[in-house]
Amino acid sequence: MKIAVFDFDGVIADSRMAIFEAFKEISIRKKTPLITSDEILNLSIKQILSNYKIRWYQIPYYLNLSRKIIYLNRNLITLDPQIIKMFENINTENIKIIILSSNSECLINEFIQKNLPKIKFTEVIGGVSLFGKSKKIKQLIKRYSKNKSDFIYIGDEVRDIIAARSATIKSVAVLWGKESEYLLTQEKPNFIAKSGYDLAHILNKFAQE
Repeated sequence: MKIAVFDFDGVIADSRMAIFEAFKEISIRKKTPLITSDEILNLSIKQILSNYKIRWYQIPYYLNLSRKIIYLNRNLITLDPQIIKMFENINTENIKIIILSSNSECLINEFIQKNLPKIKFTEVIGGVSLFGKSKKIKQLIKRYSKNKSDFIYIGDEVRDIIAARSATIKSVAVLWGKESEYLLTQEKPNFIAKSGYDLAHILNKFAQE
C-alpha cells in the first residue's frame, strides 16, 4: 500500500485570500510594507520571513497568529472542482491519503467534512511547525511502512520539496498553489503537476511501482 501525503493550503484548498489577511496583520504589527499577492508567488517562506523582519525565535508567535487569522477568515477558503475530480480519480484501493499541514487541524477537518465528505483520509495532521514537516514525514514512515519508497509528498512550496528530500521520499510540486513554477523547479521535485488530472495520473502510476 502506497501513502500519499498532501499539504493542505495551496494543494487541496485555495487559502490565498485568508493567508493574505494574515499577511496584512503581520505587516501592521511589524510596520513593514505589505507583500502583494503577485510578489508572494515568487518568494519562498524564508524570503517572506526576511521581508517582514521576523527572526527565528519569533516564528512560533507569528505562525500561531496567522493560524488564528486564517481560521477567522475561513469563509474565504475555497475548493477548486478539479481537486474533487482528482481525489475521485485516485485509486484509493492502493493509496492511503494523509494530510500534513502547518494550518490548524480544526480548520482542515471542518473544511474536508464540508467540501470532501466522500473522500477517505487515513489521517489529518495539522499544526506542524513551519519547518517541521520533514520530522513528521519520518514519523509517518515509521508508523505506516518503514519503507520510504512507499511514500510521496505533494506540496506547493519550496519548503515542501525540501522536507520530502530531507525525509528521502519522492515529491510532487503542484503549480496551482502559493509558489511559482520557477521557484519550485529550482528544488528539482520528482514530479510536477499542472492540474488535478496530472496529479491523479502521477499518483496512480506511483501506486503501481
